[in-house]
Amino acid sequence: MQNEKKYFASANTDKGFVSYFDDIFGKMDMVYIIKGGPGTGKSSFIRRLSDEAEKRGHNVEYFYCSSDPLSLDGIIVEELKTAIIDGTSPHTYDPKIVGIKEQIINVSANIDRLSLSKNSKEICHLSEEKRALYNNVYNYLAAAGRIESEIRLCNKKYIKREKMEMAVKRLCKGWKRGTGFEKKIRLVDGISHIGHIVYSTYHTMAENKYVIRDRYGIGSVFLEYIMNCAFEKGLKVVYSPRVLETSENIAIYLPEVSTSFVIQDEYSVDMRVINMDRFIDLEKIKENKQKNRFARRCLNSLYEGVQKGFDEIYELHTSLEKYYIESMDFSKNEEMMLAVKREMFL
Repeated sequence: MQNEKKYFASANTDKGFVSYFDDIFGKMDMVYIIKGGPGTGKSSFIRRLSDEAEKRGHNVEYFYCSSDPLSLDGIIVEELKTAIIDGTSPHTYDPKIVGIKEQIINVSANIDRLSLSKNSKEICHLSEEKRALYNNVYNYLAAAGRIESEIRLCNKKYIKREKMEMAVKRLCKGWKRGTGFEKKIRLVDGISHIGHIVYSTYHTMAENKYVIRDRYGIGSVFLEYIMNCAFEKGLKVVYSPRVLETSENIAIYLPEVSTSFVIQDEYSVDMRVINMDRFIDLEKIKENKQKNRFARRCLNSLYEGVQKGFDEIYELHTSLEKYYIESMDFSKNEEMMLAVKREMFL
């Protein structure tokens, strides 16, 4: 759907795989945790329930797989305070009060194990290859993260902080006071087999849309000042960490003033552009010109390695799925899904 609230609940980062499942789904009244291998129908299970929720007029948040954004990792049905998630490794979700706050749905029980075991050697081989490739990808991301961090650290020395802070204060001046400062994490930034993605969800929800143009990696400082202003005014904040350097943000949404800020290059006519060049000493930064160019060339090579690794991982995963699909009894998945649907929509 065009106006789907699309997010990630985990990320492939310079620190390896990072799951935000506890932060995002832990506050729900009920979490249905689906367990199963590749190709066992977890994403389809979640999608069927999301379609039913939409049909009944509920607001749904969609959380896509950080490695394969064509596949769902989970949903939240907002009015019901209910989530349905893929709780299988690597984003394992540990239940706190099974049967009260969580229910485990094991679709692996619907596998014909005898049929699957005929291909056990190939399945084990593909799984090992996939794990090795992930390790390579995370090594590339770790190196890219160090370079990105160094670039930002060097360039931050030349920020005109007083000018930036004054610009933020002018921008925030007309905002009303909120009901109390509160932070909620919703990731819109992800790196996967289809490249680097920044979902437009924050802009879709906001009336006032700001794009931050950021050649020198200082946009996160601007977002820090926005966050400080939100704190002073008692506004709720939805935020998205960067994939590389998760301690910094790439996007912020302020629902009470219907305003979004996203660091990105692309923009449309209904978005206002804030160019970070205004807040940096362009003369002094020329001292880093050669260093920045060299770093960017290194980054491009590392990102090529990341992309190649994810392409190969996707191919292996697709091969693994075929073995499981051939061994699954999906009619039993359907029975499980209908039971959850009856329970959710009483």
